[in-house]
Amino acid sequence: MLSLKVTILCLYEILKQYSDENHILSVDEIRKKLKSVYGVEMERRAVYRNIDALREMNIEIEGYMDNRTGYYLVDRMFEPSDIRLLCDAVAASDVISDEMSKSIIEKLISTQSVYERSMLKRLVYVKDSNRSVNKNLFCNLDILNVAINQGIKVSLREVTKDYDMHDSVSSEAIVISPYATFWAEGEYYIIAVKEGGQELTHMKVGKLTDIKLLEQPVEMYFSGINPQEYAKRCIMNKGEHLIQYEIEITPGLWEDVVETFGESIVVKGYNETTIRLKINTIHSKIFGYVTGHLDQCYVTAPKEFREEIQKYVYEAYNRYW
Repeated sequence: MLSLKVTILCLYEILKQYSDENHILSVDEIRKKLKSVYGVEMERRAVYRNIDALREMNIEIEGYMDNRTGYYLVDRMFEPSDIRLLCDAVAASDVISDEMSKSIIEKLISTQSVYERSMLKRLVYVKDSNRSVNKNLFCNLDILNVAINQGIKVSLREVTKDYDMHDSVSSEAIVISPYATFWAEGEYYIIAVKEGGQELTHMKVGKLTDIKLLEQPVEMYFSGINPQEYAKRCIMNKGEHLIQYEIEITPGLWEDVVETFGESIVVKGYNETTIRLKINTIHSKIFGYVTGHLDQCYVTAPKEFREEIQKYVYEAYNRYW
């Protein structure tokens, strides 16, 4: 038998699990649910009193005076659309294992009413099974963040793949002064300075193992560290400078170009067969794009880049013919 002190929590759980704007509960329905789920007998006056108490805690509950039907919980941590977005993000993440992904999605869905939960469970979340996941990733992040907060060095080993696709751990440990962890381009990174070095470097947290805290203070880095700027410059832009390129594409390639280069595009002109563009981007990105769409993409400037593409095509031709 539950004590009277906790019955208000039972009422709150009934509203959370079994009510929403499309499933409004009358007082009698609330009492029946309390009895069937928790074995709690609650008088009508107690239902009203407990709902008022929940409202005093700033929990938003719509009632009979609002809808002339009954009560439902308005105040939820996440809306169904929020949960769908978060579940999609978890499922799409390359750094979360299938097992962990399923667990997190279940927890997210459980924040909704049983009716919304049923709808969300019908959605399909597809995960790329070709990507290997480091099961210790989040443990690594925790250790590194402890080191950053305490201002101490860590030792670690790097993990690579050998030609048999097995993990190969470096024989010698590396000592680093860690400064920040961040997420970019689908990976978690650590910004650090290696022992004996002077320049900032970065490593994928998922490619590290055997991380140990050392009782040594980090080396002071006096140039200042902005993780967001560092990620954009060194990872997203791969340390390359932005350059303006001019290309011509077929109309059929337009949507794909927009998806790839976004707001860095300026349209110079177009007709039924050709769209002329200026794109402000890095060399490796535009090179990969042009060489991957040679039949629909033509470089007009700069001259050096045109010549580079010509050389690439010529060498590829000689290799295959």
